[in-house]
Amino acid sequence: MRSFSCIDISSSNAHKPISLYLIRPLEMAPITSTAALLCSSTPSISTPSYSTTFPFNFSFPSKSPSTVNFRANPLPAVNAATSDHVLGRRGLVLALTATLPWMRPFSECTAAKAAESDGSEYELMKEEIRKVVTKGKAAGVLRLVFHDAGTYQIDDNSGGMDGSIVYELDRPENKGLKTPFKILEKAKSEVEAVHPVSWADMIAVAGAEAVSICGGPTIQVPLGRLDSKEPDPEGKLPEETLDASGLKQSFQTKGFSTQELVALSGAHTIGNKGFGNPTVFDNTYFKILLEKPSSGSMIGLPSDRALAKDDECLSWITKYAEDQNLFFEDFKTAYLKLVNSGARWKSL
Repeated sequence: MRSFSCIDISSSNAHKPISLYLIRPLEMAPITSTAALLCSSTPSISTPSYSTTFPFNFSFPSKSPSTVNFRANPLPAVNAATSDHVLGRRGLVLALTATLPWMRPFSECTAAKAAESDGSEYELMKEEIRKVVTKGKAAGVLRLVFHDAGTYQIDDNSGGMDGSIVYELDRPENKGLKTPFKILEKAKSEVEAVHPVSWADMIAVAGAEAVSICGGPTIQVPLGRLDSKEPDPEGKLPEETLDASGLKQSFQTKGFSTQELVALSGAHTIGNKGFGNPTVFDNTYFKILLEKPSSGSMIGLPSDRALAKDDECLSWITKYAEDQNLFFEDFKTAYLKLVNSGARWKSL
């Protein structure tokens, strides 16, 4: 296997939204990257003569095999006729930026691709979603996301953000989700009058818009998920009665850390669980948890109250209660990881 060097040509493309890097093969050791929801509850410049595929292992959970193959589309930013330095015999321009140390996380790269090549599709989805999702309906839509993606399991690559929730609406743990499903069904039909869209993409974008509608962070969701043709295995969502230890263990099986568990749990700040204004996405959830509401109170689920009894969780609860911007940033990151969990992707 060959590794690849990257020559930054971003200075000549400063007007582009992302940096461009030239990838050229080097004879050296291969570089590989080994990479590797909430609770169940009831509602209360490739050349034309060839194409090259590069395998990378990404850190987010994936339902497809552990190696994610993708290929770059031709990019008009470089003139092949006048720049043989830029395009050698096996040269290829990829939209990548540094993390290892030269590659952005996949979700960020794909989000950038979505913004460029699928911009009109994304905007249409957002427009139709906002026609039907109000602040009062946002919590149900966000719950739909967690119950679709939250079935993911690392050990057998099952479940995840695959639109299978459409086959699972009659399960006890999904009681109440038919309403947000029907809401999105209307938006999806309007989008599909222009071009097809998967349920997995539709639900992922709808959840992000639900957060934004209620005043939370803006989340740009990558597009390209494929839908499952069958339901996910049963019994994979965390039970609402779990204690903190059980919750952490459950989330670990899905590839999420304690910090990500706490950040994602902050989604309960909207809805009818008693954490402040039910239509405002903020850090009130964490402030109220610091008050340690009693088990007999009507505030939150048992699993919410359990978090405040765990020292590791309490540390993150305290940080988010004190810094809403930190919560927003961490929630955004964890949400993107969630909606990529178990996803199978179209070829880029």
